[in-house]
Amino acid sequence: MTKLTIHANLIVFLTFLLSTIIILSKKNETTILEFLKNCSIIYMLMVILTYHFLLARGGEYDGVRIITNFTLHYFIPILVFINWIFFESKKKYSIKFIFLWMFYPLLYTVVSILRGLVDGFYPYFFLNPNGEIPVGVGSYANVALFITSFLLVYMILGYLLILLNRVFLYVK
Repeated sequence: MTKLTIHANLIVFLTFLLSTIIILSKKNETTILEFLKNCSIIYMLMVILTYHFLLARGGEYDGVRIITNFTLHYFIPILVFINWIFFESKKKYSIKFIFLWMFYPLLYTVVSILRGLVDGFYPYFFLNPNGEIPVGVGSYANVALFITSFLLVYMILGYLLILLNRVFLYVK
């Protein structure tokens, strides 16, 4: 379970499980659940974008791996977004939520880099300062550029989520 894709899909699973329990118990949504739903959207959008534009050309899959790969990287992210558009209540969020939504990806990145320093395993080539593409990115400066780029994309996705929430509230 070293890939962020797996972590993001587990967050989605736990979010939908918690949501189901709350719906069946006829209770109101908690702030934590709302937070997790928004994390799920942003993380899944990041999964689909990162996989499609950076990782999809990294290997050929056969058999059941084709199905699981497609499901984890495309199908579930699309379903999470469709669920958000049609079924989730919209709310006006502050810009500060962008930084809260980025906490887990940042934590994941720090832990992954520290693990790589200890045992040499980096879950993604863009976190590996050793070697050249497709194995690594050649230096810590390049890793920092990738991380900065990812953080920028997370911020943009967070801002778009806030903006879309406001648009849906306005259109209502």
